[in-house]
Amino acid sequence: PGTRARRSSAMTQQHPGRDSPPVWWTDMAAADGAAPLRVAEWENGPEWRRENGWTGSDFVHAQTAPVHIPGYLLDSPGGGPRLVGAAHFGPAAESHRGLCHGGTMCALMDDVIGWCGFCASGTCEPWSGFTVQIDTSLRAPVAVGAWLRVEATIVRREGRKVWVEASLSDPLACSDGRPRVHCEAKGLFLIKKEDTC
Repeated sequence: PGTRARRSSAMTQQHPGRDSPPVWWTDMAAADGAAPLRVAEWENGPEWRRENGWTGSDFVHAQTAPVHIPGYLLDSPGGGPRLVGAAHFGPAAESHRGLCHGGTMCALMDDVIGWCGFCASGTCEPWSGFTVQIDTSLRAPVAVGAWLRVEATIVRREGRKVWVEASLSDPLACSDGRPRVHCEAKGLFLIKKEDTC
């Protein structure tokens, strides 16, 4: 087999289940109303990244990352931008007997809050600012191999400051009719001075 097939086979062995996103995610991605973020450094592979100044792989979006988000959908259901994605927790995220390290949830919150901040204008403007503060509450452990829903919404904007709330939940494990929440976060994103609208 070719190099790409060998890499894909090795990735599947290292991260079982990663090639099969959950039905709830594929249904959301196919539905009208939300647009997928198209980000060159996620879609064009490691060679493109090296040619354009990156020195490694993406910490959350690379296929080989311990916890992987294949992409985000952007919509504005209540007026403010909202990002929704699916996150897969692979074996390399394990900390204690089948459970993932809490830092993997914190990394996801940093990622989704940052990308939501990049969308503060209503369209995605990568690297238009940076996350400066995150307050994360870990609510429930995550099992290795889990696919969970990650979501972030802009709740307030004041000049260059953008406040974002985020969560990580299991849409299939409901109690009281609501998805089980594994993690919640509040973050502050700061838009660069030259990008202020």
